[in-house]
Amino acid sequence: MKTLLLLTDFSTDGNHAAEYGYNLAKVLNADVVICNAVTIPAQLAEVGDIDWPLNGYDGVIDDSDEELKKLKKHFEHTDHSSGFHPQISTMNQAGRLADVVENVMNSCNADMMVMGTHRKGISHFLLDNNCRNMINSTTCPLLLIPPHTPFRDFGKIAFATNFEHPQQDVEDICNLISLASVFGSDILMTHVHIALTQSVDHQLIANELLTGIIQKANYPNIFYRSVENEDTRTGLDLFFDDEQIGLLVMVHRPHDFIDVILRGSRTQKMAARITIPLLVLPDGNKS
Repeated sequence: MKTLLLLTDFSTDGNHAAEYGYNLAKVLNADVVICNAVTIPAQLAEVGDIDWPLNGYDGVIDDSDEELKKLKKHFEHTDHSSGFHPQISTMNQAGRLADVVENVMNSCNADMMVMGTHRKGISHFLLDNNCRNMINSTTCPLLLIPPHTPFRDFGKIAFATNFEHPQQDVEDICNLISLASVFGSDILMTHVHIALTQSVDHQLIANELLTGIIQKANYPNIFYRSVENEDTRTGLDLFFDDEQIGLLVMVHRPHDFIDVILRGSRTQKMAARITIPLLVLPDGNKS
């Protein structure tokens, strides 16, 4: 992994996620690009907890530049650790977050994006919407960091699957090994299900997946966990506590347009309430 793209809106939660991403980059020996998407002030008139300047478009861009420089200096001046220190670049553009990220990705070719989630509330409506849009549009792994989450080794990593795309699961878990191996983490292939729906077929699929992964990658710390619960989110919450999970990994497979608008995907719902880092993988299954 060579470059992490750290997204911030300069809020407390946004800057915390950027700092988390910087600390992760140190462990991964990766450089970082700190990015801010500049939105025209008139579009944010209803967002009460962000103070925007009144001197027009140029002033907003200048303020963004200054905040990015401050954040860069903060990382450089507070990082007194030995070992690898990431090279820090900054970028900003005007426009929607997803559009800005697409443009920045074309120039920096980041391997992972890091972004903060926000507490619920009227003032954070637009920020929550940005998070949802990024989940929908991401073409590379997106790491979502809840507020106040301290940086630490991931420990155990839960890879949530429903076995609908077993071959893609093998590819995704094999790609995940490069991250897990840095921390020496266990990867727990996790299936949440209603007790009556768990069948011998699921166990066979799990065994085949593990065999396929073992054949493709030399990483012994991969296990299968079956979680019985009528609600996916509740089952995962209990599982996190019992197993002391440090990172949840989910593949975001878009639903049809109406379903996204009315209910959102399971990944989006988890992102809205999760208390541990969530790594969202784009859907690699095109069949």
